[in-house]
Amino acid sequence: MIMSEMFGTEVSGFCSHESVHVDGAADGPLKGLTFAVKDIIDIAGHVTGCGNAEWFRTQEPANDHAAVVQILLDAGASMVGKTITEEFAYGLIGENFHYGTPRNANAPGRIPGGSSSGSASVVGAGDVDFALGTDTGGSVRIPASFCGIYGLRPSHSRVPLAGVMPLAPSLDTCGWFARNPGTMKRVGEVLLDWHKPPATGRFLVATDAVAVVDAGVREALSPALQQAAEVLGPPQEIDAGDLHGMKDLRDWAKVMQVFRGSEAAASHLAWISSADPVMGPGSRERFEAGGRYTREEIATATTARARIEGHLDALLAEGAVMAVPAAPAVPPPVRSPESVYDTLRTNNELFNCMAPLARLPQISLPLATADGMPIGLGLIAAHGNDELLLDIAVAMAV
Repeated sequence: MIMSEMFGTEVSGFCSHESVHVDGAADGPLKGLTFAVKDIIDIAGHVTGCGNAEWFRTQEPANDHAAVVQILLDAGASMVGKTITEEFAYGLIGENFHYGTPRNANAPGRIPGGSSSGSASVVGAGDVDFALGTDTGGSVRIPASFCGIYGLRPSHSRVPLAGVMPLAPSLDTCGWFARNPGTMKRVGEVLLDWHKPPATGRFLVATDAVAVVDAGVREALSPALQQAAEVLGPPQEIDAGDLHGMKDLRDWAKVMQVFRGSEAAASHLAWISSADPVMGPGSRERFEAGGRYTREEIATATTARARIEGHLDALLAEGAVMAVPAAPAVPPPVRSPESVYDTLRTNNELFNCMAPLARLPQISLPLATADGMPIGLGLIAAHGNDELLLDIAVAMAV
């Protein structure tokens, strides 16, 4: 089978082009747990494939494990495979032109979401206890929602990125997936250099974010919001995007697009232009579009981002937590028309830009279904309050 025939074909979330297994330490807090690693994260002695066949063919094996992998191995967890990612982690759908579309065990025939599609797939299928993914614009949060599992995008700087392929460095984070909140917290206690979180403060619901999703999803999330209120207290509805000089969340999304696009181009466009690799539909074009942002556009976005960050820092001070949908819809069918995927990308950007722009933690909780398919509730906290989100997830599961 030629590689292009894999596009849209449902496959295991594990990389089929390379087999990797590394035993963890003989003892430690994660002893007995198995995990998988998104294929933009280095494993010593193996090529980090980054979802592109030409990159995999031409790169040298990594000399060392990524720092985050080494921490987990030292804690006793065993790494049992690498997982499929969209090309260079730039995508939200989960389909890979070269290697196929990881199966969504909890929504058969539906996309797993990207770009950490393989990691979410193997966790949802029960193949591993947890898996590492990365999140720039939603690549942990969307797959977690679509696959009906937990996923955390951590605060920037809480999980080391040494040995993780950069996409847009000022937005990139390395997070993880699990099927239950207890495992999520166990991993967090190792990766986050755990500290006691503050007491919970206000419980905010971003009504402008909730308004993005359709009525069926809003209805499905209503019981989840009530469940959160039992732990966090009565909700206070807010218009999160109400920031002087910015009309609404569409302006926030434009800021996100400038940062993600320009930084992704800076990271990879030179290689793409020189190597001229075979790439999936729209993939090369996304990098090329990012390379067209001007210095003036980047400077304007930088000023706006600082204001967004200050605004959210103030909203989330003193242990406040804000609820948003984890994803804008239930997972569409595999091989949906591109117009369906474009709508998904556009709507995702309207509210899942918040945490990346302000470098905040956000967790996806698998608390709802709509039309029989998973949809997650997202909770955002102040920078550094990752532990608070994990404790809330545990408390809500009791």
